[in-house]
Amino acid sequence: MDLQGRIALITGSTAGGIGRSTAITLAGRGADIVLNYGTNRADDDADHQARVVEAAIRDLGRRVLLVKADTRDGDAVTDMVGQAVDEFGKLDIVVANASGAWNFKGITEMTLEEFRDGMDAELHGAYALVHACLPVMRRNRWGRIVLLGVYGAGIDARDPADFHIGKGARHLLAQHLARQERPHNITANLVSPGAGHTEHFGTMDEALTYAAHGDEWSRRERCTPQDIADAIAYLCSEQGRFVNGSQLSFAIE
Repeated sequence: MDLQGRIALITGSTAGGIGRSTAITLAGRGADIVLNYGTNRADDDADHQARVVEAAIRDLGRRVLLVKADTRDGDAVTDMVGQAVDEFGKLDIVVANASGAWNFKGITEMTLEEFRDGMDAELHGAYALVHACLPVMRRNRWGRIVLLGVYGAGIDARDPADFHIGKGARHLLAQHLARQERPHNITANLVSPGAGHTEHFGTMDEALTYAAHGDEWSRRERCTPQDIADAIAYLCSEQGRFVNGSQLSFAIE
């Protein structure tokens, strides 16, 4: 229970995949959780999906706050952080997981409005999140910021253009935060899974089974959302205290 007493906010944490596995994993290690969802592209019933994850976190014995907020909206993000601090009194861990829809267009085919929407999802929302949480973390002189990137961003140029440009910008944001915030005992790192690693587990039961690291986990043959969640948990732990400004990449199979 190395995260006992910590408060963790994970954006995009109820639809499945990396966000949900991260929430379950951090809760399993003792953290109380702020769950966030806006719209679930994989399921029209986003509210129901969010309640299922909320119940699972409570079953782990952790406190949980569920906040519906569109992370593309800076004001909504700021309000969400305020709700978290009002509920728990502090905020220790922030995981910027929420992402935008894939728009398979090159730069010349993409409209300016489409590009702005992509930047709102990939960069502006993440910036608004850290901008709102940093004063709280500085006051407590402890913080862990993890931004989700994607394997290859900043190395090669590929479509969707807005998605990869935004993820590359998250890398630069993590590096800037790492240098700026280290005197405040706040670290910032980027975790970059391959695109295929973000696939959702089919059910909550599957996600919980993998989080328990049992026999099914030991027989896995490819990287899963749980592998990514475990890496995030490490960066947030005492063992990851001196890992700062790094990019942890999970290669595409």
